[in-house]
Amino acid sequence: MPFSDTEIALIKSAPLLRDVPASVVDAALAAQLGSQLRLAPETVFVEAGTQQPGLWIIAHGTIELFFVDGVGREKILDFVNIGATLGEETLFGERALLYSARSLTQAAVLQLPENVVSEWMANYPAFARRLMSLVAERIDFASRDMLTFCTKKAAARLVCYIVCHFDKLPQGDDGTHSLHLPIPRNKLASRLGISDSHLSRAFRELEDKSLIVRQGRGYFIPDVQALSRDVCPAGCDF
Repeated sequence: MPFSDTEIALIKSAPLLRDVPASVVDAALAAQLGSQLRLAPETVFVEAGTQQPGLWIIAHGTIELFFVDGVGREKILDFVNIGATLGEETLFGERALLYSARSLTQAAVLQLPENVVSEWMANYPAFARRLMSLVAERIDFASRDMLTFCTKKAAARLVCYIVCHFDKLPQGDDGTHSLHLPIPRNKLASRLGISDSHLSRAFRELEDKSLIVRQGRGYFIPDVQALSRDVCPAGCDF
């Protein structure tokens, strides 16, 4: 089903597309009607092993990236939200997608074929630079994420995830943040590579230190830098 006007506006406002003329994006949307997906929760829309899946842009909703190991256990790799992308690591090569993608909430996603991405990169250098910057950021984040998994315990992993993933949320004039985690606890635990019970203890540990304060269905963060220093005394670049 084609996107609504609101979903089209959200796609066109995605950071990656800022340097592509609106008329060009409109033409691509008109040509890719079959690649405009409106998803119910828990819908797998691309599977691990897919060759040349193209570039996917999230119009709205939360998408979870996961894989299933050899004995059928599912592992959550990450979550992506509005304006984010997935699949860029498979562009312009023979590399198959290493993970599956599933809507965690109601969502809308657009698939751009590889040839469209290639044409835009050739015609709009700023778009090409933005895409390459995105790939570089993903590589950097993957490296830091691996270091976190290898060296830090449950509470520290949770802090690193909060700081790295929610640093762009609007903050108050006094530097405070309100954090909403629209992710089921068991899925967040899988993403962090810990058990549900370890995740609950990690939240309690941070609450006991007053680094986070429970607020309705989310948390209030009085001081993000103090939260960061609890893991990295020298601070971190968030």
